[in-house]
Amino acid sequence: MSELASQGDVTAGPDPSAAPIQVRTITVQTGRLVCDIVIPDERFRRTTPGLAAFAAERFPDLPHHACVNAKGAAFGDVMEHTSTAHLLEHLAISLQTRAAAQAADSFVGTTEWTDEQAGEARVQLSFRDDLEALRAFNEATRFLNIAVLTCLA
Repeated sequence: MSELASQGDVTAGPDPSAAPIQVRTITVQTGRLVCDIVIPDERFRRTTPGLAAFAAERFPDLPHHACVNAKGAAFGDVMEHTSTAHLLEHLAISLQTRAAAQAADSFVGTTEWTDEQAGEARVQLSFRDDLEALRAFNEATRFLNIAVLTCLA
């Protein structure tokens, strides 16, 4: 098991502590990443229809992802009103799926608030290739930080 500290490459801008979604730790375990994040500003903790549309425009597969939720069987059933950490999970899965287009792999994830009042969440992602999963999570975090600042600020 290895643990990586949050790096500037997973946030928007030169100051990682100013990013809306901040990565605290990423732990690589057998077959999965465990990513602890924090979203300090309450305004950025939930998606909106505008943020969901912005993400779906660039990731058209998102609404069709299988997703265990209280409203339906697809992520599209909740993506307009869910946690941004949950959106981050599905963005990273989408990026992994794109990279594994030749393989028959499917990826799964989970998201949970570890301390909702403090904006702390844990995103877990399965993977075929740990480096590809790290790349996907970093890219998803960068995209989401830009999207949040564009749509919610």
